[in-house]
Amino acid sequence: MNFTIKTEYALRALQEILTGNGEPVNRKQISANQNISESFLEKICLDLKKNNILKSKKGPGGGFVISREPKNISFWDIYRAVDLQNIEFIDCYPGINGKCELHNKCQIKDIWTQFNLKLRESMSNITLADIS
Repeated sequence: MNFTIKTEYALRALQEILTGNGEPVNRKQISANQNISESFLEKICLDLKKNNILKSKKGPGGGFVISREPKNISFWDIYRAVDLQNIEFIDCYPGINGKCELHNKCQIKDIWTQFNLKLRESMSNITLADIS
């Protein structure tokens, strides 16, 4: 299991924004300091903004700030904001119509469900305050 580069870049961008101590940090600065392309960073920041993790300020001195207290933004919130299509870490139901042919007699499918829940729980217990 791997997290996408989008999640890693989101965490790095958020960490960079936190260094602004409440002052807006612009995309060019984040891009340069974190070696993230501006176009990709723009998409990430838009996703974070849509999910109430970032706020933006336009004009001179503008940029991004964290929208909530870092202790109230979990790793799960960040992951879900930028990688919504990958909500399940292990998908044991591939195949036709969303189920595999072994679904009814599978002895391990509940383990994957438990794994997904525990990982989600662990990610919810790590906050942006923990990584800043």
